[in-house]
Amino acid sequence: DPACGSGHFLLAAFTRLFRLWQKREPAPNPPALAQKALGAVHGVDLNPFAVEISRFRLVIAALEASGVTRLRDALDFRIQVAAGDSLLHGSRPRDVGGVQAGLYEDRLQFFYETEDAEEVKRILSQAYHAVVGNPPYINVSDPVLREAYRDRFSTCHGKYQLGVPFTERFFDLTVYSDDPKKEPAGWMGMIVSNAFMKRTFGKKLIENYLRHKDLTHVIDTSGVYLPGHGTPTTILFGRNQQPVAGTVR
Repeated sequence: DPACGSGHFLLAAFTRLFRLWQKREPAPNPPALAQKALGAVHGVDLNPFAVEISRFRLVIAALEASGVTRLRDALDFRIQVAAGDSLLHGSRPRDVGGVQAGLYEDRLQFFYETEDAEEVKRILSQAYHAVVGNPPYINVSDPVLREAYRDRFSTCHGKYQLGVPFTERFFDLTVYSDDPKKEPAGWMGMIVSNAFMKRTFGKKLIENYLRHKDLTHVIDTSGVYLPGHGTPTTILFGRNQQPVAGTVR
């Protein structure tokens, strides 16, 4: 999750993976299985406080899964969650007419002290079988940062919201396949504001980018009443490959 916040999706992923490891390796060694599950869960967020909360929650979940009830008995679990800007750091696949053609890295050399530079670059320079998250819905108020994102992501158009470059970034981080019969493509799922479907800043994202991706589902939840949550949202599901059908459900 490249916009993991306090770790809601990461915790759900850990729980599912731990249960799957228990089925695959029924021999009783919960701490080892907990570390295997943690090893497959990665997250990045710009807010260092949110990152610390995510790490803490994952540690507690791993301790609970391992049957450890006291912190002094805790194992040295490796948590792969880092503070940094997912839109600026790490390599990106080069996209040529909708086909990914190798990796390149356009480095922005500056890191804040609050960012975990090396870990962020490592996490954001590899591909994953599943990428899920709920990126920010806001516009970028800092003009320098707004143009830096625009230079890096071709879909940033007009007064774009952050959901636009994050849509590209989610696909970037998902395993790409140019031949699904040989290697299955990874899965992408994200919750975004539905403003990109109704306003002009979403034009490039829809017409120039998403039409080259296997977008499988567009779930408009704007009519669903969610207490305490007023932004009309949409859930996008897709696979990082060329479209396999002429319609999107």
